[in-house]
Amino acid sequence: MSKAKRQKQRQSGMKVGAVSLWLLILLSERPMYGYEIIRELEKRFSGYWKPKTGTIYPALEKLEQDKLVTSQREFREEGPDRKHYALAKKGAAQLSQSVPRWIKMMDMLEHYRETHEAIFRYKTDDANKEELSKLLIDIGQSLKNNGSVEITKVLPPKDKATATTTTTTKPTTITPVNPIGFKFLYAKENHKLEIHMELEWTPK
Repeated sequence: MSKAKRQKQRQSGMKVGAVSLWLLILLSERPMYGYEIIRELEKRFSGYWKPKTGTIYPALEKLEQDKLVTSQREFREEGPDRKHYALAKKGAAQLSQSVPRWIKMMDMLEHYRETHEAIFRYKTDDANKEELSKLLIDIGQSLKNNGSVEITKVLPPKDKATATTTTTTKPTTITPVNPIGFKFLYAKENHKLEIHMELEWTPK
């Protein structure tokens, strides 16, 4: 086989980048304009990834140059014009070649979505020693008596701190199982003394 033929085969088997692949996936569902694509990506990633216009629009232009997508400008009387993008036949073929990678990306997205939905963060900068002591006692007592901690009840109201959760429709209950890993760190960072405690276990 000649060198030129081998090079051509390698080029035909090349995969598009991750951003471009996501654009092809979205456009395979329906034509969209740029801002709509950005909002749809934010929705698919549950806010985990917030694509920038400086990333999406150059990628769309490159896909159009490579004839993987087509575009059509919508002239509007009210508001700026919109450029709608649609998947071209060549883009559909490229997407078909990238199906194994697409499946892997979907698995990764599902993993990140599950992780994102499980996050509960709490932070306050104005607690005193008495409040902190009560919080730790309540957590320990609940864990001792019930084997679990309904953290949304133990922590103070959200207006006293920065508390965020993506599962606001139901309480966040923590139920550790044995064996439990325990880590304790006392350190100085940014001219402040900090204590970090971490519990880790494998759910059954």
